[in-house]
Amino acid sequence: MLRKILPLVSLILITGLCACGEEPVEKTSFGRVDPLQEGEVLTVEESPADDDEAAEDAEISDDAASAGTLKRVVQLDTARPTTVLKRMTGLCDALNMGCVMLHAPYSSEDYDYIWNCVACYVVSTNDRSLGFTRIGDAVDADHDVITDVMYAMFGKLRQIPPLPAGDSSEGGGFVEVSSDMKYRFREADRELSASQLRRATQYSDGSLEMEVALVDSETGDEFVSFIYTMRANTRDTSSAALFEYEITGARPADGLTRDKMSGVPFLATVMQTYGYDTYDKNDIKYNEVSEVLNFRSFLEYVPGMDELNAGIEENILTVADRQETDEEYHSICSYPLTTGNFIQLVTTVADYPGNGSDPDIYCYCYDKVKLRATDKNDAMLMCDITEDGLLELIASHVGAKTGDISYTGFVVRADGSADVYYSVADNAGITKAYAYNSATGKVRSVFEEGDIIPADECDDIKPVLTHGRK
Repeated sequence: MLRKILPLVSLILITGLCACGEEPVEKTSFGRVDPLQEGEVLTVEESPADDDEAAEDAEISDDAASAGTLKRVVQLDTARPTTVLKRMTGLCDALNMGCVMLHAPYSSEDYDYIWNCVACYVVSTNDRSLGFTRIGDAVDADHDVITDVMYAMFGKLRQIPPLPAGDSSEGGGFVEVSSDMKYRFREADRELSASQLRRATQYSDGSLEMEVALVDSETGDEFVSFIYTMRANTRDTSSAALFEYEITGARPADGLTRDKMSGVPFLATVMQTYGYDTYDKNDIKYNEVSEVLNFRSFLEYVPGMDELNAGIEENILTVADRQETDEEYHSICSYPLTTGNFIQLVTTVADYPGNGSDPDIYCYCYDKVKLRATDKNDAMLMCDITEDGLLELIASHVGAKTGDISYTGFVVRADGSADVYYSVADNAGITKAYAYNSATGKVRSVFEEGDIIPADECDDIKPVLTHGRK
């Protein structure tokens, strides 16, 4: 179910007993931060919460803090969260999954988003006290419980929205009303993801903030992390309320999530298959590799991204999808590399059996500051050299007096230098790949001197890209 991830604006960490300045009301691309965030923070007290009673003891009563917009805060113990924090973490986790799955920000107005988030919660929670029942590949839930869940997730929601329409491929069909008038949610696998409660801040005005991340359950790598703003439950104030708080807003907790929510493109896997998973070791296709990535964004339109994906479609996917004979196979190896302001993808494509030529090199680079795809001019500027000068260096290194020398792309390396790639063809039509590095000023034969991009410079992609090596 999970394919992507989002982030939050950093919560101000205050440690020790100190006097602090005013907290500004931060404006983001989603509007102003919830009004519960306004006000001057007076002091901070560390408050471990061993159990629910300890959490109640941590509540603050300070007459001075209630004057005007002043408030005090207590950092709650996230290593040993109370039942209340655990239950609210489950709601935040589902909201994170919904944001990633739909590429959508927290919203109490997007009905499809609301139902998807509720569905994520229902099918993933381990809270048996909610009375959910598993029926085959579905989960049944009482109407009243779902109402409580929805209002706790979306505190500003005014009424229960209509069920989403359409089949599962269109985002609908994952929830329906069963014959016994219960909500029935189709089960889904959350894949290798887990929630992580990173911070919980209790304010003297009764509000609560929780930073909850969605992470890779194996590596701990972050997908997205948000700070969720909560207030005391306004719809059910009884002691039997399922949720003590209701969520009223969310904002990115870090730069990674902020970039994603702002529409900065990121790389995602389109296809990842290996011949050794399908074919016998004696079969020629045992060596086949198809690693295809493309650029995606949480915004519908990002300048330059469609241009990059069109190139991937034309040069990479056409090879991956091509019908081949039993004696042919291809090797498509991808190297994602994020450095500084650049989100980059270098992909090599080779057909076998070939004529001895090196694999073709394709480079796709997005500049998140200039908000556009890069081109050859950017490569020359980074190297502080003209293309004629670079062509002379390549020709001098190769010693070729005939054949074509053609630019194929460039990549910004981890050290900030640029590798500029050229393909050199001899009279027989056999091509070899060469790279000029802007830092060393030297030219190298790409495939005779190790991987095109060292593994320790590449981004972590899940599942791991092996380039055909087990």
